[in-house]
Amino acid sequence: MTELHLACAADAAYVPHSAAMLHSAATHGGRPLVIHYLHGPRFPARKARKLEAMVSEESSQLIFHEIHDRELRGLPLDHRFGPAMWYRIFLPELLPELAQILYLDVDTLITDTLHPLWATPLEDSYLAAVTNVFMEYHRHREAELGIDLADYFNSGVLMFNLVRMRADDFAGKLIDLVRRRGPELLWPDQDALNLVTGSRWVRLHPRWNVMNSFTSRPQLAAEVFGQDKLDQAIAAPAVRHFEGPGLAKPWHALYEGSDQDLYRRHRQATPWPRVKLVGNSPVDRLRRALKDGEPT
Repeated sequence: MTELHLACAADAAYVPHSAAMLHSAATHGGRPLVIHYLHGPRFPARKARKLEAMVSEESSQLIFHEIHDRELRGLPLDHRFGPAMWYRIFLPELLPELAQILYLDVDTLITDTLHPLWATPLEDSYLAAVTNVFMEYHRHREAELGIDLADYFNSGVLMFNLVRMRADDFAGKLIDLVRRRGPELLWPDQDALNLVTGSRWVRLHPRWNVMNSFTSRPQLAAEVFGQDKLDQAIAAPAVRHFEGPGLAKPWHALYEGSDQDLYRRHRQATPWPRVKLVGNSPVDRLRRALKDGEPT
């Protein structure tokens, strides 16, 4: 059976979340997985060993790839996005023996077999992805970027055509673009990937990247995908993506989605089974109580 190669990127703080994602992939992948884990210098060796043992128990293989800080010179970093957001752009050169790879953000969970996604014909396209759903307050980005929003993909789930990317020096072009246009990029890595890719991407069914926006903004999502495809994706997601700010994550105390138990179930099967919700400290609870008590 052909191996399925999967990549993700994380810093030390996100290791437990990445472990939950990897457990979901290993239990739903349906074939042997080779997982390429991208990380920066000073990644904790103890956490690496625990991840490797967990993945091995699921009959899959874990390979670590360190990205040196010098590779990121000139690429923007801020409090929202750490260095890990850039690591995936180096995959074509890191893995010269591979023709393609599936990249997943670590705030995703796999809920169905990945076979059909892996078999997606990429031909001359750089990648396959799901179209992004823009909130009302982000519609101005079309003019800022010079991209029709209907042609802009979400980068949480990406099937990379590594052969085509290597041939066209995709990473070099992206780094050059970011160094020139960095201040214009609200979501630096995702914006840059879209700008360099242009129209050369395959549009996937939305079930391969079921985002929070599908249910928080169903009308906007229906405009992007059509009601039938949106209904199919919500009813039978293959990859659930908890995109958005902190409270959009299932490990946040204010998360309001119905699938927090899905995250807990996979997390409990990892070396970090105890889920300590973010935003649930005494100070956070006091702030919420004071806010709830404010007169309207």
